[in-house]
Amino acid sequence: MEKLKVLGVMGGNGVILHPFKEYLIGNIEIRSIFHSKGDIQWKLNFNDIPYYKTIKEIRQNVKSDIDVIIGAPDCGHSSILSYSRRKALSDPKDNKSLELYSKCVNKFKPTFFLMENLPKLLDTYDNDFCNNLFKGYNLRYLVSSVSGYGNSQKDRIRLLIIGINREKIPTALDYIQYQISQIYKINELKTTGELLKGLYEEDIEFGHVRENLNSIITLYAGFKISLKDVQKIWQNNPKLSRWVVEDRKFTTAPGVYRNTQNKFPATARKANRQFNPEGLQMSPRELARIQGVPDSFKIYIDPNNIQYWINKGRATVTKTPPYEIGQWFFENMIKIYNHEHN
Repeated sequence: MEKLKVLGVMGGNGVILHPFKEYLIGNIEIRSIFHSKGDIQWKLNFNDIPYYKTIKEIRQNVKSDIDVIIGAPDCGHSSILSYSRRKALSDPKDNKSLELYSKCVNKFKPTFFLMENLPKLLDTYDNDFCNNLFKGYNLRYLVSSVSGYGNSQKDRIRLLIIGINREKIPTALDYIQYQISQIYKINELKTTGELLKGLYEEDIEFGHVRENLNSIITLYAGFKISLKDVQKIWQNNPKLSRWVVEDRKFTTAPGVYRNTQNKFPATARKANRQFNPEGLQMSPRELARIQGVPDSFKIYIDPNNIQYWINKGRATVTKTPPYEIGQWFFENMIKIYNHEHN
């Protein structure tokens, strides 16, 4: 049986694509946050699988049909943190990564596609618009906490849009639509303490490293403080999980929180203002654990440029769907592919 052929479109540095590694023929990514000299973070996990920057490169190198497109275009246009900074939500129709995703689907006509985003996207893209955007596809919309897939971030709500090519799947459509609508847990939910178990000593090669405690960071709206002082405040207030603000209209600083030992983790973000139960900044590996990313997924940190690579590592594992979503879709694609070819 011929192998499944999968193309990533806006797949970041590959967390959502990692379950498909054996079947992956490439990934196109135009967002600079995921690129670095030599794309070393990508190559560390995916070796020689191509990492494209333009559709032209894909056309030149991909000659076979594509079975699945999977990716997660930007969702910053509809995020609450984005709103808190700009006081307005931008129009997702102006988003270049979202535009590229739809272009790739319509150009390569995969049998299936998965696009992950925020539910707020549907406020702009209603059913009629999506049907016109992805012509020839039956669309399924799944809106759920990621805990439904087995990721422990209970408060993280995501949208999956799954497309089925009506021309390529003229039969067994009811079976397939039912199959991809059944959300189930890949893993059992765990508390922060359970997820971070064993992460004590910092380890650069493992991606478990953070800024020096003497570093000064801007915690919110121009308020600067050392990481050492942040840790003291967290430790002196063991029940505190949100950073209290007394000099602004808001009562807690947006996006500044501490994950506590015996509770489920808060939503992981790429910013450096999330803290672990000990009051230390979350390392890339700690955020990876919360995102369900297995320890076998490598996070590159250059000891000669640590700050740059800590930021890259955090972005790699947080600006992506939780790992369990990719694993759930992978399992379904394999079941459906085997059903269609047996």
